[in-house]
Amino acid sequence: MTHENIIPAKDELKMKWLSKFSVGLSLHGTELGIAADEIKATKADSDFFTGLLSYLETVSTNMNSLVLYKNTLLTGDSIVLTDVPSFSIMPTHVAVLPGIFNRARTMVTTLKANPKLTAGMIQDMGLEGSEIIYDFDKIVVNAKIVMKNSHTYSYWNHQGTDAVDIKCDYGDTLGMVNVARISSVHFLDPRLPAAGVETLYKYMYRYVVKDEQVGEWSNVISIAVKGI
Repeated sequence: MTHENIIPAKDELKMKWLSKFSVGLSLHGTELGIAADEIKATKADSDFFTGLLSYLETVSTNMNSLVLYKNTLLTGDSIVLTDVPSFSIMPTHVAVLPGIFNRARTMVTTLKANPKLTAGMIQDMGLEGSEIIYDFDKIVVNAKIVMKNSHTYSYWNHQGTDAVDIKCDYGDTLGMVNVARISSVHFLDPRLPAAGVETLYKYMYRYVVKDEQVGEWSNVISIAVKGI
């Protein structure tokens, strides 16, 4: 299957692309037949996503500080601790519906088919892309897992797909269970064993295109996880 690679895979690059797309759309959208409400909604999507990523970075920094505080509290000797790190509240924002990049992909497809689209417009809106051919019948997620703040952190390449389904055997009596459908290219699993208990977590992954699973399930990837 042919896929035009326009929207980046990584969140930070997605943010930059959507910002450029929104600005370009405000310049050329009306001429290309895009309704004013859709242009306004795209800007709201961009503003919200930018604000959310900034907030996530703040939360991640505070979480690292909080874990360090906890570890110091448990094992530190003669150390005077400061106040417990606090989490800020996300700044005021315009609420948007889920599926920001699903909407963006649909609009990109509409724009690319418009005969009025010029090379200058393509550049202004960030619609340049290279054509890549993927075999979705045989595609397999090549995921990697590391530990991050005592939790499992999975990451992978999107390979022109829309999402990844994740299953996991958490070492209990339930066996492999559905965990999540993730539209980004990483997943921090919030689940942990009981405090002090070490368990082998076993993960499997499968790509999703247009809400349908494609390709094959990955091999099982196992990692030892200890509760805190």
